[in-house]
Amino acid sequence: MKIQETFNDKRKILKFTIIAIGISLFTLLLVVGITYGTSIPKFCTVCHIMKPEFATWEASSHSRVDCVACHVDPGFGNALKHKAIATKELFMYLTKTYELPIRMTEQLPDDRCLRCHSLKRKVSPSSDLYIPHERHAAKKVACVKCHEGVAHGKIASRGLTMGGDLNKWNKAKGEQVMVSDNILPKMDLCMDCHGRRGVSVACETCHSGSMMPESHREKSFKLNHGKLAKKNIKYCDTCHSFIKAPGVTSRDLPEQEDPVAKYLNSMQTGSGSTYAEYAQSNEYCVECHKKRPPSHNDQWPFEHGRAADKDSQRCLVCHVPRGDVKGTIQSGACSSCHPSIHKSPWRQSHPVEVPKRLGVLEARCVQCHVRDVCGSCHGIKDFDS
Repeated sequence: MKIQETFNDKRKILKFTIIAIGISLFTLLLVVGITYGTSIPKFCTVCHIMKPEFATWEASSHSRVDCVACHVDPGFGNALKHKAIATKELFMYLTKTYELPIRMTEQLPDDRCLRCHSLKRKVSPSSDLYIPHERHAAKKVACVKCHEGVAHGKIASRGLTMGGDLNKWNKAKGEQVMVSDNILPKMDLCMDCHGRRGVSVACETCHSGSMMPESHREKSFKLNHGKLAKKNIKYCDTCHSFIKAPGVTSRDLPEQEDPVAKYLNSMQTGSGSTYAEYAQSNEYCVECHKKRPPSHNDQWPFEHGRAADKDSQRCLVCHVPRGDVKGTIQSGACSSCHPSIHKSPWRQSHPVEVPKRLGVLEARCVQCHVRDVCGSCHGIKDFDS
């Protein structure tokens, strides 16, 4: 009997062992299967709020790289940890307590990028652009600071997924979004970062060759460039908004023109003459425009009136009506010699309502008018104290 009972006990133990092993294997396979199945990019489209992310990824240069390769650290343990955290997101989706747009809660670390990419790349595919990735890494500049739009075209920060029917996002829609302007880092980003860090913003810092257009190589260009700028100042700005003198950083640039000067310039130059304002504010233009032209000789004080009658806008490229406001290139402003002329009915065109019997300058007057010049005829109210 004892032998029989022992045998039966061993059979029970073996039976329970087999069942336990079977359950463990089934559980393990189920966990592995769920982990693998939920890591496939197509699974992201189960949640309609993720369809924009899938559509842009599918149209990106990373379409052959699984989502988890960038969003999850390698290893099965990290995958399980990520799935556990994702249950919160699943709960928010099922209870509709999520907020749009969908954003990452943390920045992608560089080591995930470096699993495929090398820091030894120095020259990008675009012409003569020189980007030493090693230097950026040494200064702790994260990869995503420059390459934020490489996989999804910055759809969240651009407000494209704030609402609407997100089910309409497909590959065609993704291709419309994933254009170079939304993927590649813009020059504004480079210039801003260099300026904040005190790095040179001169052309040769990032470009190895000359980008000067053929029209700029002509001998007559220096003399005629103003006329070309007047026709299309926006074309000039595509380069000259960034071009600075060698070694200059954004910390060295002059302060932004104050509102009064900007208003006066717009009143004097008119809407069709923004090239004048541009030359006054652009640091690259100022380098030349602050120099006295050869025509401004000893006889110029007696001749400049006739030249101004022919093309006063040309004068305003360097000069402004007032010399006591920011944004003036030359110290010689019109108001230095010419006082305001009151032609009737001047009050109708004055931008600010003026009382009929105002004979004393007030604080608001000298916001636009030159105090010393006007004070030669008008009394000045004591508003300094």
